[in-house]
Amino acid sequence: MQQPTSRQLYAYWDTIRNGRIAPRRFEIEPAKIAGLLRETFIAECTGLLAFRFRLAGTRVCQQFGRELRGVDFLSLWPVHDRDAIGSLVRTIVNDGAVGHGLFLARTETNRQVAFEFTLMPLIHTGSSINRILGSITAIEPPFWLGAEPLTSFEATELSLHWPDGVPAFIGNDGAEAVRLARRQFRVVEGGLSRSD
Repeated sequence: MQQPTSRQLYAYWDTIRNGRIAPRRFEIEPAKIAGLLRETFIAECTGLLAFRFRLAGTRVCQQFGRELRGVDFLSLWPVHDRDAIGSLVRTIVNDGAVGHGLFLARTETNRQVAFEFTLMPLIHTGSSINRILGSITAIEPPFWLGAEPLTSFEATELSLHWPDGVPAFIGNDGAEAVRLARRQFRVVEGGLSRSD
């Protein structure tokens, strides 16, 4: 995680989490992350592999060129990326990992911009993870961003991070993770390093 929004949102989430697998949705206080809200979103689990945007920050929607509320997060991705991102999201929901990565977005005129995203587990009702707190931040945003809708997306890097260290079931002493679909996943042991 390199972008300030990603790092600050993760630090806030980790503080609220306080050693648990995930904080509860009502513990997130928007006033405490007011400067990050424009690049922040919450998605809800609406099925086995369905994560609908409940809230999406104004900057994210403006840069994408459309309102994202109600849109399925996985529907943004082409088929060849959907399986890998779906696996990332399943690991977040099932195992309490944090996901992050990079993607390229393009317009119909083939203008291109890079983004970083983070995905952190939340519990809304019951005791299971059923929400995701996330951020989407443009890396070196070009002058035209927001003037043309972004129409296609391509994941370039997907990583998993366990805040309390890699679980024993991962094995290999937390070694670099497995290839899922055509993307490389990295497993990052607890804490944020300079190379995340």
